[in-house]
Amino acid sequence: MYYPKSQIKTNLFTNGDEYVYYGTNNVYSGSYFITGNGETFTGKNPNNKPNNLLTAVTINLNNFQQDNSEEENLPTSYNIINDDYYWAKGQDVNGIYIVPTAPIQIFPNPSIKEYEIGEIQRFFVKKINEIKYVEINNHQFNSFASSQSNVQSSLYSTFQLPWVITGNRSRAYNVNMKTVNRIITNFKLQGFKSYFKGRYDQLFKYTPQENLYTEGGEFKSISNGKTYKGYYHLHPEKGPMEGRQHTIESHSVLLPISGSNTQQFQDIKEPISNNYNSSSRAVGYR
Repeated sequence: MYYPKSQIKTNLFTNGDEYVYYGTNNVYSGSYFITGNGETFTGKNPNNKPNNLLTAVTINLNNFQQDNSEEENLPTSYNIINDDYYWAKGQDVNGIYIVPTAPIQIFPNPSIKEYEIGEIQRFFVKKINEIKYVEINNHQFNSFASSQSNVQSSLYSTFQLPWVITGNRSRAYNVNMKTVNRIITNFKLQGFKSYFKGRYDQLFKYTPQENLYTEGGEFKSISNGKTYKGYYHLHPEKGPMEGRQHTIESHSVLLPISGSNTQQFQDIKEPISNNYNSSSRAVGYR
């Protein structure tokens, strides 16, 4: 994510007694920077990779003098009360205070099964009173949506949207764009459209198909720029290509005349890959 220079503190350094890597007990020493919302990352600045999220070293409450007269007696046996009790108290089972964490951006990586289905759910949080959106996974989404104490749920609102990833690329693009516009209207999400940068075919893959035919008017050949008429096939990564099937012979990628295929085009000279199944059936557009 982009942060204005005025909203980050850069070139900071820790000897290893202040921070640990997020989600671990591994101590971090070295350069770090802090964003305007209090998040801490490795590296001198956002351009100094990697930028791994850090959390402050947890505080052991047993090190502080307490008023025992008002102290709640926790059970000595953890078989009596389950872990949910301690999470609700803001402690783990060892009495360590849990610092609520900010959302961690995770870009979706659809599985083979999800590509067979043709659609996924994408999960987001928006910071309250600030135009800041973070895409997260389902696990984080459930934590924020249920206001769990281990995340900064009071600072963020949640929403999700369906996303088409197979079928006809042009139709998938249009459906996803309409979905984003509808979500923006329904939830009044100012600035959310800029998150996609006009790429409403993100994550899209073609479903392998062979022995297709066009009478012309649909595609242009990348190799000569002329309108293509004849047999073609759909490669799962390259999209429309000349010929009935994918072969080791050089054959050109076809560019839809509508301009909907935004992939990077190149001549194909490699043999068919193991994961390209010529008997696969097309997944219908949803």
